[in-house]
Amino acid sequence: MKKEEREKLIEEVLSKKRDYGSIYNESISAIKATEKELNRMLEENKKGIDDLLKGTDYSDDYLKSLKNKMENDFDVKIDVPEKIVLGKESKQVFDLIEKELKENIIGQDEACEKITMAFRRPYITGSDPKKIRNSIIVYGTNGTGRHQLVNTITQLLKKNGLTVSNEVYVLDMKRYQSSTQEILFLQDLYVALVGKNPVILIENFKEASPIFNRMLTELVLEGKCLLNQRYTFANNQLQEATAKLSKDVIDHLDGNDKTLVFVSETNPTKLMDIFGKSFIEKIEDKIQTAKFSLEALDKIIEQLLKDLEVKSETQFELDLIIDDSLKQYLKENYEPDDGIDSLTPIINKIYNCLVNISLKNDNLKNLTLIYEEKIKAKFGEEVIDLDIVDDESAERKEIQAELDEIVGLESVKEYLLSLENNMKIIQIRKQRGLKVTEVSKHMIFTGNPGTGKTTIARIVSRMMKAAGILKQGQLVEVTRADLVGKYVGHTAPLTMNVINSALGGVLFIDEAYSLYRGKDDSFGLEAIDTIVKGMEDHRDDLIVILAGYTKEMAEFLTANSGLKSRFANIIQFDDYTGEEMMKIAKSIAKSKGYYLNEDCDKPLQEYFTIIQAKGDPNSGNGRLARNKVEEAILKQAKRILNNPDDDINELRFEDFNLSE
Repeated sequence: MKKEEREKLIEEVLSKKRDYGSIYNESISAIKATEKELNRMLEENKKGIDDLLKGTDYSDDYLKSLKNKMENDFDVKIDVPEKIVLGKESKQVFDLIEKELKENIIGQDEACEKITMAFRRPYITGSDPKKIRNSIIVYGTNGTGRHQLVNTITQLLKKNGLTVSNEVYVLDMKRYQSSTQEILFLQDLYVALVGKNPVILIENFKEASPIFNRMLTELVLEGKCLLNQRYTFANNQLQEATAKLSKDVIDHLDGNDKTLVFVSETNPTKLMDIFGKSFIEKIEDKIQTAKFSLEALDKIIEQLLKDLEVKSETQFELDLIIDDSLKQYLKENYEPDDGIDSLTPIINKIYNCLVNISLKNDNLKNLTLIYEEKIKAKFGEEVIDLDIVDDESAERKEIQAELDEIVGLESVKEYLLSLENNMKIIQIRKQRGLKVTEVSKHMIFTGNPGTGKTTIARIVSRMMKAAGILKQGQLVEVTRADLVGKYVGHTAPLTMNVINSALGGVLFIDEAYSLYRGKDDSFGLEAIDTIVKGMEDHRDDLIVILAGYTKEMAEFLTANSGLKSRFANIIQFDDYTGEEMMKIAKSIAKSKGYYLNEDCDKPLQEYFTIIQAKGDPNSGNGRLARNKVEEAILKQAKRILNNPDDDINELRFEDFNLSE
């Protein structure tokens, strides 16, 4: 723009009289027009607004139209329930939910009625959308459908338009067993509370750190929980607020209209030790899933087999005919304490067998399942025995043969057999509904190195699995280095990881006394405390065996007041005699493909007798026998090379170095 034009424009603007009165009048007119339009919109939507405020049902078309207008005007996606039901008007929709719930959950009619009432309760009493909507306890033995009950009613709420999601967020509290995992817990809890999921299912809370259970208690009692410090949420992560004036600081977590469902095996009154009396009294809805009646069991078996038929037809076009004898077999193998969980593994194994049969017989269209001493598949002229159960008797025979081959340790073997027999009797009493007195399965093995403690621990794990006491039967062998962390806050999570890896089997801690190095060893004491808690939390799914020198283990038991009471079974592994050491040496040689010449018997046994008589804890016992055999094998190699005609499998006296 030229200079002259710019100056002319400035002069015109500055010198021009401004009619501020007209500007004011125009503004007032615009405001009045806006007000008039707003009143018109309110009048037009008066009926819908009045209906919404009164809680009366208005047409779905009206709600959808209003929702669409808002989404178009503001360019947002709005997730709302398709229906809003309040007060007594909720009865009709919840009656439908209860009816369908009973159709899906077999044998739990009373639990279905109570959980439907629990989810309807806030519609009667009202709820604060910022707080917890309702808190519920669902308890009962494993396999009675506790999780299925919660998942199914959540799906039905969505189906009937009462929620925007059918997702159940599972908060597994066994992940948070140490106070050092606070950030992890708060992160997961935050996601659960702000997500679309209407229900948060909380399980395994007995294994959690008390600090996190206190937060859950506060959520139930107050509808929200205060945090120990301030946090911010960035990059999908909850982080400590470093700046004093950080934006969007989080110092508490709101309940956000979520329903909390605590799933437990035990009666709610026993949860007072975890959550306190006020928590139990606050929760109105305590729902028990019952053990299945015979009538319910028949329906469950029918449904399981029907599902098997449908799956076989769908996956590989196989028409199944199921004989009543198979139904009877399933009834006889049902374990009340395990519920459906005792039957589903059998069904799954049958299905896997059917898959294998179909893979080998492409044109197979029809097959009959029948039980005649074994589950059998009949098609055409063929009859195939299905391998659907673990052959526990064969495994037990194999274990017994292994025990018989172990030299010495007669008192140890006798104890193991008595323990196994006791466990079997306990199972029989449970099946007959008789009173059961549980005995401690945890053990302490004391004795010098090389006396077979690790070998026996491995056999214990397999024996308890074969007897049905343990589910997996693995042996996890660790020492102090695997349990004790290198810095503060590291030990508890490290120990918990080890415990979790041993669940279903045996945790064998060698040289366990090294965990206790005096009252000032805070890391070792923390590991011991964590082990004791883990034993209590997993009493039915874990056996802990501690091993070490006799004297040191006696001192170790004083490290924690709960140790001695939990390890009632202290088994002494005595040193081997010279004769037993000789047998061990022959057994080791045989396992390596060698045999001992007769000229070894007397001098080698005398050597072992002298060594063992010294009572030296470092003598080695079985390890000494192994070392001597391996030394002889190395020396024999040189002899065979010099004398090729000698028996390559024979160990002679001259091959042993007994000059010590």
